[in-house]
Amino acid sequence: MSQIIPIIGLIAIGVLAYLAIMQLSQVSFSRKRKRLSSILRDEDEGKSIFLMEWLEKSRIREYVSPSYIIEEAKLHGVNMTKQSFISTFVVGTGLGAIIILVYFQPLLFLMPLAAGGGIIATNIRLHKIKKEYVQELDSKLAIYMSALTTSIGTFNNIKDALQSILPSLEYPIRKDVEEAILKLQDGKNVKQAFENMNKRYKQKHVRLFHDQLAVVMENGASDNSTLRSVAIKMKDKEKYRRRLQTAHRQNYKIWRTFVILILSAPFLFIFVSMDNYKLVMNHIASSIVFAITFLLIFVTYRQLEKLEIYDPTSDDRVEV
Repeated sequence: MSQIIPIIGLIAIGVLAYLAIMQLSQVSFSRKRKRLSSILRDEDEGKSIFLMEWLEKSRIREYVSPSYIIEEAKLHGVNMTKQSFISTFVVGTGLGAIIILVYFQPLLFLMPLAAGGGIIATNIRLHKIKKEYVQELDSKLAIYMSALTTSIGTFNNIKDALQSILPSLEYPIRKDVEEAILKLQDGKNVKQAFENMNKRYKQKHVRLFHDQLAVVMENGASDNSTLRSVAIKMKDKEKYRRRLQTAHRQNYKIWRTFVILILSAPFLFIFVSMDNYKLVMNHIASSIVFAITFLLIFVTYRQLEKLEIYDPTSDDRVEV
């Protein structure tokens, strides 16, 4: 019991330090926006600007800022509340504390770093949200393209065609189509109406479809076979997604097996003898080995994350 109380205190210090740093960061960022001219003349506040710019360029703020993570989740269709964010952060911090307690016995003074587990946990949750969003997006875009192609052949009018398919569309495509309809009603052409949608979705098929749509509308052509061809290619994207997911699952299984084997080593020592566990884990060399191991685990996991949301059709060098 006498050892548990200091550990809990260190964890609390780490969590409070993290929350304090983020609060100061948010205040500094708000001050920068509201009083930019006066900040530029103030040396101390100028340092705050430099810090914020460095955080933006290094993308560190993306990993540690609660407001950024909550906003990104919202952009990807999930309303993550502050309470939900905090609960994820607390669970991650608890796991971080257990890892330090088990694998870094000589370095228990680093217990405040357990807050890093909370940061990692919130980012893993955000990644899962993005992954589910990306996996569903291709299907929603394919439905939109197929429906609009059919509707164009029926109405031969872009405004009426978009209005007719609107009830069948889901977020976020429906929001983009509503925006395009408003622009068309304001007198803008097809290319201008879908400009933001082309920028939002990096798939080359989206831009190609809207380019072909502009040609059809400008020339008054009744043949929409080019639109249908692009819509079919968009449907075929799901095949490539499934192939990538299958390959990724195999890589993830190998990675997970590696992680389990490596991290189970201390528990094997405990199973054999608690004295052996204390002898090995209380040595600083063990902490160094496990620090390198956790770093490798994190780096490989980040690479697997990129594979999960990689879109081959967004790369102009890939023919799909």
